[in-house]
Amino acid sequence: MTGLSIETIVAITVPLIALAFTAMTFRRNEQKDTSAEATERATLTADVKYIRSSIDEMKVENKSIQRDVSEISKKVIEIEASAKSAHKRIDDLMKGHE
Repeated sequence: MTGLSIETIVAITVPLIALAFTAMTFRRNEQKDTSAEATERATLTADVKYIRSSIDEMKVENKSIQRDVSEISKKVIEIEASAKSAHKRIDDLMKGHE
């Protein structure tokens, strides 16, 4: 050998190996963190899409209810007019029998 003892080689090699393992572990954990963030974003995006579609469905239902209420209002107005007319005719008949 050229003057380096085994202890010196081990003393240099072991920290280098430890440094390499530390770097690999750091990189792996960083990838896991990125993957977890991506999963969380995907979940949030899916939740937002679900909420948006639910709101759209509610808007459609609300418009349908508004149309139904409008139709019912028109029918009530017609019935009130018909009842008013019937009362007038009944009053006229009652006056004729007096």
